[in-house]
Amino acid sequence: MINQEFSYSNYRKILTKNKSLIFDYKEIKNKNSFILLRHDVEFSPQRALRIAEIDHSENVSSSFLFQVRSNAYNVLSTINREIILQILELGHKVGLHFYVTHILKNDWATLRKELNQQSEILNFAINQKIDRFSFHRPPKWVLENREDSIGNLINMYGKSFFEFTDSPKEIKYIADSKHSFPYGHPLDDIKYPKIQMLLHPDEWSEKGYDISENFKILENENINQIKLTFKTETKHFKEID
Repeated sequence: MINQEFSYSNYRKILTKNKSLIFDYKEIKNKNSFILLRHDVEFSPQRALRIAEIDHSENVSSSFLFQVRSNAYNVLSTINREIILQILELGHKVGLHFYVTHILKNDWATLRKELNQQSEILNFAINQKIDRFSFHRPPKWVLENREDSIGNLINMYGKSFFEFTDSPKEIKYIADSKHSFPYGHPLDDIKYPKIQMLLHPDEWSEKGYDISENFKILENENINQIKLTFKTETKHFKEID
């Protein structure tokens, strides 16, 4: 079943509608209206590159946040390091998608230490220092910290970028969570002067698959990459079909 809502053509429509207001997190001081566009990469650096190419083709600069604790991809692998560098070359920002699930509630000392360690891994992977992060599946206690920066890194859930309330007054949060738009669709007429828009590259594809088919395709894409790695790395043993 095909659902055109998550097709690349519809993604371009979102950019076309909103790009005049898209700014970077470092550019919004004293602005009365803005859209902050970010991409948390959960499963597929390859799809992140495709979204980065589309953003670039529409003259949009955005932020791509990568995990270093992910079981789905390795930022230190040769292919993924090259992908991230290509995203940077397209004029985008790269940051950390910060995994915090294993940290005990309110243990801010451990969180700050972990933030430093995870960011250093990503720094090494791309051979430059990142300046931003987003929390991965943030629990309530981390969002209660309203600082715009933590550990000298832009906190994308800080008070200038995100309102931690079910009834925001100025800053509307929009996300394609669970292959849907539970907080409002970016093509709707949204009556807020400021918006943070999270669009996951993993959710979007050429044909716009529904949620079940999309994850089947993602799985096949990753399996094909593993097969290619096996074939490449075992040539000195034997040929593998």
